[in-house]
Amino acid sequence: MGYKGMKFEQSGFDATEYNRRFHLNQAEYIRIRLRCVLLYHQGQEFEAISCKLGPHHQTVRKHVNTFISGGFEQLCQQDVRPQESLLTDEQAACFKQAPLDKRPEQVGLEGNIWTGQLMCQYLLQTYGVSYKSGIYDLLERLNLSHQKAHSDYGNADPVRQAAFLNDPKGTLLEADERTAVVKYDEFSVCERPTSHYGWAGKNTRPRVVTDEKKGCAPTGCWP
Repeated sequence: MGYKGMKFEQSGFDATEYNRRFHLNQAEYIRIRLRCVLLYHQGQEFEAISCKLGPHHQTVRKHVNTFISGGFEQLCQQDVRPQESLLTDEQAACFKQAPLDKRPEQVGLEGNIWTGQLMCQYLLQTYGVSYKSGIYDLLERLNLSHQKAHSDYGNADPVRQAAFLNDPKGTLLEADERTAVVKYDEFSVCERPTSHYGWAGKNTRPRVVTDEKKGCAPTGCWP
C-alpha cells in the first residue's frame, strides 16, 4: 500500500456513511465522486476507476484527495456556480447607491423602507431588468447588508453650552427664600432618536446624524 493509500485508510472510510451519503445526494456529479472513493477503497487504481466511471484519472485523484482532507462532508459539498448579473457594472454601481442614499418614496415607489420587493420594482422601472429571484444574491455581491444604525453626534457649541450652564446658575443665585429648588435623583431627559435599521456596506454601520433638537427627525440614514 502506497503513501496515499495509507492516508486514505487513516481518513476512515465507513460503508454505512457512504450509503447514507449516496442516498442523500441525488446529484449525479456528487454520486460519481462517491463511486470514485468507493472503488479506490476497494483497491482499484486511478486509471481503472477513470475507465469505469468516465472522469479523467486526475479528477479521480482529486476526489480521493478531497476525501482524505475533509471526509464525506467535504466530498459531498455542492458546486456553487456564480450567476451572471443582469446588470452592467455601471448599473450595479448606481443601484447600490439607491438604498444607501434615498428612501423608496424618493424614487417614485410606495414605501419608506427598502425591501427585496421594492428593490425588484426599482430595478424594473429604472433598468428594465426583472428579478424574480436572486435580489439578495445581488446585494451580497454588492457587499451590502441590512443592519442597525448608530447615532452620529456633532461637536457641541461651546458658547451655547456656557449659556445653558449660566442660566440655571444665575436663577439659583438670584433666588430669594421663597424659591423652591427641586432635585431629581437618577432622572434624565433625552431626545435621542430611536435606532433605525438600514442598508450599508459590510463591516460598516449606517449613521443617524442628529443634534437631538426637539422635533428634528434623524437624517442621513434611510432604513
